[in-house]
Amino acid sequence: MKHLKIALFLGLLGLIAGAFVFPYQLEALRISLGEAEYTKMINSIPVSITVAGIAATIQIGILTTVLSWIGLTLTSRTGLTLPIIKTWLTEKKKPVIDRSGVKLAVLGGVIGAVFMILADFLIFQPHIPKLGNGENVIWWKALFGGVLYGGIVEEVLLRLFLMTLIVWILAVLFKKKNGDLPNAFFWVGLIVAALLFSAGHLPATEKLYGELTPILITRAFVLNGVLGCLFGYLYWKKGLEYAMLSHMALHIVNQVILLPLLNIF
Repeated sequence: MKHLKIALFLGLLGLIAGAFVFPYQLEALRISLGEAEYTKMINSIPVSITVAGIAATIQIGILTTVLSWIGLTLTSRTGLTLPIIKTWLTEKKKPVIDRSGVKLAVLGGVIGAVFMILADFLIFQPHIPKLGNGENVIWWKALFGGVLYGGIVEEVLLRLFLMTLIVWILAVLFKKKNGDLPNAFFWVGLIVAALLFSAGHLPATEKLYGELTPILITRAFVLNGVLGCLFGYLYWKKGLEYAMLSHMALHIVNQVILLPLLNIF
């Protein structure tokens, strides 16, 4: 149970993230469905929207806690870690911040944000007109939803749990232990996790656009796959906190700088 404290801490962060992401998801649905269809959907829910929001938030908190604990349990064999949180919570010491890791994470987030905007504007928008049309989610809802849910919950689910699990399975299959794992294990883990992350966006994409076309599927795998590989690499080389920081930086740059500039011009 030595990992329980960290798992509970991450679960608490997941709970907070869930409280912010729920209103963001509601507004995104309202925009994509239209007022009439959105109202119909809300009226079909057997409980009040408040109760539904509380239930969804608690579910995210529990899921984050459980998957954190499983991922943390597997890190002993994989060598993947959370250097800052682990030092702070379990060793009761002042954590050492890897400044080069911080710079790499922030720079990666900035480049990732620019890559997303340019890819959409130059490649995908000409084939997906809806990308450039219509109302956008209120910026602060999108910001907090992305920073907290994307930066914390998604990194726990996809890096701490899923990527660690894949590397752990490879280590068990090939009878390798921490310190003796080839780089290929980590590349397989981060790429597979990124691909599954991309595939996980397809249901929401279909809901937003009404169908899944080849160009929409390509967009989901290109954008989310490249960024997922970036975050996985940071988790492998620096630690989960740096992957979280990079993911958060991407959403901040997108919502606070790039999208407002794009709307102006």
